[in-house]
Order: sequence, then structure tokens, then C-alpha cells
Amino acid sequence: MHPIYRLLHPHFRYTMEINALARQDLINANGIIEKCFSPLKYSIEISSAAYDKLWRFDYQALPTDLIQRVARNFAWSFVEIMPLILQRHDCGGPNGQRLVIDDYPFANDGLLIWSITKEWVTDYVNHFYEDSQSVVSVAELQAWWSEVRNKGHADKKDDPWWPALDWRESLVQVLTTIIWVVSGHHAAVNFGQYPYGGYFPNRPTIARTNIPTEEDSAMHFDLFLKKPEAALLGCFPTQTQATLVMAILDVLSTHSIDEEYLGQQAEPVWQSDPVIMAAFQRFNGKLMQIEGILDERNTNRELRNRSGAGILPYELLKPFSQPGVIGKGVPTSISI
Repeated sequence: MHPIYRLLHPHFRYTMEINALARQDLINANGIIEKCFSPLKYSIEISSAAYDKLWRFDYQALPTDLIQRVARNFAWSFVEIMPLILQRHDCGGPNGQRLVIDDYPFANDGLLIWSITKEWVTDYVNHFYEDSQSVVSVAELQAWWSEVRNKGHADKKDDPWWPALDWRESLVQVLTTIIWVVSGHHAAVNFGQYPYGGYFPNRPTIARTNIPTEEDSAMHFDLFLKKPEAALLGCFPTQTQATLVMAILDVLSTHSIDEEYLGQQAEPVWQSDPVIMAAFQRFNGKLMQIEGILDERNTNRELRNRSGAGILPYELLKPFSQPGVIGKGVPTSISI
């Protein structure tokens, strides 16, 4: 079996199944999203348009993603914004990279996961590929990447930003990006959904009416002043919409009993290779260290986005978890 297949295989556990279920019940025509979200029947069409305009594979890498978040908002170039977001080389951070902003939980915690994942992937790739020429010359590897680009994203296959697998570092970057998307990035955007949105007034998915203002007719505004809760309930989702979304968020935010977490268990085939096992054990050990680092950050009163009165600790990128709706844990794959 090809070594890159072995590396990526655990990161696609149950992915086909969850995609099929989503197409069947979640993003299908007249499905849950189109029934319960503000754009209604246009919801998926809007998402498709956003993908067309914004999605790039290279932007899925966390450091690039963070830079682009600011660049898009301020219309600055990549070169202009980089020094304001990430300090490099002499900062002493993981991979020579540290976030300039100290109180950005997703970014700060995510860079820890990204960096040690990239170290693990680098060790793995360097073990099987002695130099860049060995990457270029592997027909199966080049055919796989060609299929990702030309079939998986046929609508974007001619865009110039696709990385070429012409040296070891580019292969490491591609693999790290894929693993990050299905592990850390998905954990950060998925497993906090019920804790945050399960109480639907905190994040209603649809507004059925406008909240009255002083500019509205005297009758509407007078009714609002007399019974504001009625106006609020008329704006919120219906009971059916709210209950359906709450149930879906509960399912999406739940870790199963047999959940497999990033770096928790080595693939059986790796156990016969002492070099790979040593690299994996380092990866596992650093993930355990991250648990303690994040606990410390969550008790730091200077970090007001994760500590203080009324602020929940940011635990979405803590690597390990127990079953249930816990609000933490980074699974190896998108396996809801």
C-alpha cells in the first residue's frame, strides 16, 4: 500500500458516509438548511457562489488562512499583512511562527495543532522520500494530485494557485493542509455548535420579521413597547424550526463512543517501522502537552476572550475528549 495512502487513510474515516447523509437530509432541496436558515431556498446557492469566489486550496492552510482573513477585510496585500499577523524565524514559537495577537483563541491554539501536525508529516514524508526528485518521479503520487485538481475541482483546475508536487516541502504542505482541514479546522467550527447555538435565541438561524424601530408605524411600535416578547418571538424561528435546528446541532456536536482523536492511535502498519513509530510517539506526546498549554491559557485573566466573568474557556482545539456534547476534542476525521 502506498505510504501517502496509509498516512491519509485514517483522516477519511466515515467521510463518504457523512457526506451522503448531508446530501440526503441537510443540504438537499427543501432540506433542513433550506427550511430553517434565513436565505431559505437560496441557502445552498449562496454557499456555492461563495465557494466559487473565495475558495482556494492554498488558503486552507492555517497560517495563510489567518493572513487572508485580515487581507480580505482591509484590502491589503499578502506581503503587507504578513508581518502584522505572524512573526517568523526568531520568535521561538512552533515552526518559527507566532501570532502577533495574543488573545485570538482559534488562531493561537490552531497554530499549535498546525505546527506539530506539520512536524509529524515532515518526519513521515522525509522517511519515505529522500529528496524532491523522488517526489516528482512517483507516478501514483502525481496521478493522485492531478485527480484532486482536475476531477475533484474541475471548475478550478486551471487556476494558477494550485501547488505543484515538485519538491518534498510542497508535498508536506499539501498533506498538512488536508489533515488540518479534516481535524483541527473542522473541530473548531463544528463541536461548539450546540453549546453556542443550542439555546436558539443566542444564535437564531432565521429572522422571520424585522425588529420594530421608532421609524415604523405608530401601531407596530406601540405594540412592541407594550409586549416586546411577542415581537421577539415573531422574529425568532418557529417552534418547529428551532426544535429541528437544536436537534441537528446536538447530533453534529456529539463525539461518538468510538471517536478516534488526532494522534491518539498509530495505524497497525506503522508499528513495524521504528522510525515512523518514534515520529508518531513524538506527535502524540506534543498533543498531550497541548492539553496542558490550553488549560493554562484558559486560566490567564489577561486573555479576555477565553477567561473571565461570563466567558466560557476556549476548549474546541483541546486534542482529546470524552463521548458526548463536550465542546472539545479534535477527531482524526470528519466522522459525525
